[in-house]
Amino acid sequence: MIWGRPWGFLALLLVPTPWLWGLFRGRIGWSSVGLFPKNRVTIGTLFAWSPNVLRALGIAALAVALARPRTVGGRTYIKARGVTIVVALDRSSSMKSVDVASSEGPISRLEAARRAFVRFVAGRPDDLIGLVSFANYPDTTCPPTLDHKVLLESVAAIKTARAGDDGTTLGDAIAWATHVARDTSPQKKVVVLITDGHDSPGVSKPLGPIVAATLANRLGVVVHTIAIGPVSGVERRRQADTAGLDLVRETDGPDLDLLEKIAISGGGRAFVATDSAALEAIFQTLDSLEKSPFSGKIEIHYQEHYQSWILIAIAALALDRFLAAGRFRRLP
Repeated sequence: MIWGRPWGFLALLLVPTPWLWGLFRGRIGWSSVGLFPKNRVTIGTLFAWSPNVLRALGIAALAVALARPRTVGGRTYIKARGVTIVVALDRSSSMKSVDVASSEGPISRLEAARRAFVRFVAGRPDDLIGLVSFANYPDTTCPPTLDHKVLLESVAAIKTARAGDDGTTLGDAIAWATHVARDTSPQKKVVVLITDGHDSPGVSKPLGPIVAATLANRLGVVVHTIAIGPVSGVERRRQADTAGLDLVRETDGPDLDLLEKIAISGGGRAFVATDSAALEAIFQTLDSLEKSPFSGKIEIHYQEHYQSWILIAIAALALDRFLAAGRFRRLP
């Protein structure tokens, strides 16, 4: 529990006032009390303490409400050393191909990228990290943020593109990620392009990927590329149930030459990941990026709890007024 206004507890000093008021309030003097019955227990005498207790409870509940109880803090400012990293993740339909080796068997290319990205984010708590997903069109899935919980929720929600949006527009993705990265405070800005294919845009007048990487480098943004999935070539595999017969399959992997040229133009490095272990090793290499000072902030939503204490105070004081109007009325 966090208290937004802890000075509100000073109102607890008023809790004894109902008893003090009872001691110093005006009273009616009786000439003789001999006519009153002695040692008789009634409801009034048995619960004579209840009005003061109810008033004290109301004051205490209002003091807690004034202190503003909440479960999280509001706006927390953080000063740290970090770098802005924007990952541009390919979500074209080919990313759902289940051909990336992992410790638990083959997984999809998109799932392998997700897992490596999650481990990478966990190792860089002081960095502004953002996520851009793209197929034919790029989109900001999560802007650069220190709130990595929201970032991880965003990457988990990415789905492969549908038929109408299926394509791989590398140039527009680099340009979009560069724009997202530049709108941050750290001096060091990096774009990491992750794709499993070629530059095959399905839009008119796309920006060339090498041109986009060159512009990014001139704007102070470093561009790295990661090719994920099997490389292009011919795969020969002997069938288990057919003696002496080989299965020949051509694989059309990412355009390694183009991705290397993009990295060179962007002042970065080109990597190739054929399995999940290699992909995680690449992210570990990227983890050694230079750091630069910046000041950032996390926006956290409050969950207020003062309302229930106000209801308790209203209930206690209302019950006190109800009792004071009847059996527990005092004169004057």
